[in-house]
Amino acid sequence: MSGDLNDLNDLNHLDDLDDLDDVVGLTAALAAINSVNPDLIPGAPGEGEVAAFVARWCMARGLEVHHTEAAPGRPNVVAVRRGSGASSGGAGRSLLLNGHMDTVGSTGESTMQVYREGGRLHGRGVLDTKGGLAAALLVAASIGEGELAGDVIVAAVADEEMGSVGTEALVREWRADAAVVLEPTDLTVIRSHRGWAMVRADFTGVPSHTSRPDRGINAVEAAARATLAVRALDDTWMARGDVTSRPIVVANAVRSEGSPATVPDRCTLLAELRTVAPDEDDQIAAAIDAIRGAAGECAVDVGVTLHRRAMSLAEDHPFLRAVLDVVPGPAKNAPYWTDAALHEAAGTPAVVLGPAGEGLHEHLEWVTEQSLRDLQAMLDDIVRSWCA
Repeated sequence: MSGDLNDLNDLNHLDDLDDLDDVVGLTAALAAINSVNPDLIPGAPGEGEVAAFVARWCMARGLEVHHTEAAPGRPNVVAVRRGSGASSGGAGRSLLLNGHMDTVGSTGESTMQVYREGGRLHGRGVLDTKGGLAAALLVAASIGEGELAGDVIVAAVADEEMGSVGTEALVREWRADAAVVLEPTDLTVIRSHRGWAMVRADFTGVPSHTSRPDRGINAVEAAARATLAVRALDDTWMARGDVTSRPIVVANAVRSEGSPATVPDRCTLLAELRTVAPDEDDQIAAAIDAIRGAAGECAVDVGVTLHRRAMSLAEDHPFLRAVLDVVPGPAKNAPYWTDAALHEAAGTPAVVLGPAGEGLHEHLEWVTEQSLRDLQAMLDDIVRSWCA
């Protein structure tokens, strides 16, 4: 729902949420702007309106603002509080705080409604990741120009929920000495997470009348055998550990355009992998081999359509030690993938840290107000320690 915050206040009794210098109020304002990713929901508005809001908010507080397009119609906003290091010839360390503006779609009117209840703020995006972004913006705005040696950079990026083109563009244009990605983590530091890959298999058989299936080659049956082979491969990985830490592979789509009375000669299988370093490529190859081996007489064209590598920051890395001086440890591994891997691939050490809540991609999403305030305090301490 895109709407005026005052209207939301009248509707939902959101006391004091018109305070845009309070982390709960700013989160509510960001969440009140519909920024559903148009690559997920055709016709959705995307990040344009919320990006304009972020840019105005930052300029009003004296931050240096850069507004660019990561892709046509998909804006990034980067706000900077400059440190004294560059002008004084010093070597102040910079820190980039990265949150995304896009959200997944709605499952009903109440999904998008922003309201406050029992110490929680509800609404699409409050947790993923407009709450984290609000905390980061307030931290940057609280720092005076040149107060710290290093630059504080807040990136509000596009398209994390689909292709991550926002962070891909960001790491090409901006460099920092370290980064914090603001995905929700229940205020726990994430130092490593799995990779992600999508494998597509296109099966091509031979059509025939269904009264004579012996004259054809059934592409749907080949895809069904491949689905079972994918499941069998996942079963072999069970011995490697808990489902949140071992490799997994899931067949998540089978598509055919068969017609009545005809043996189908076309079928597509999509399989999704969550990979674990260091042998990610071997895991992907095993999935491809399992699919190809199940094709039988059916021709199959199988390959990787998307691959995001796993991320891991060494336990003795100076940045991780600096973060854990502020945030109670230990640092953990996450089962999902985040844009932190793109920062690592670009040479920037990164961790993931964000607020507490539930409802990611579900009907009702919420974040605890206390975790937003705690996150703001943690980010403030990290910034002032690292960039000093």
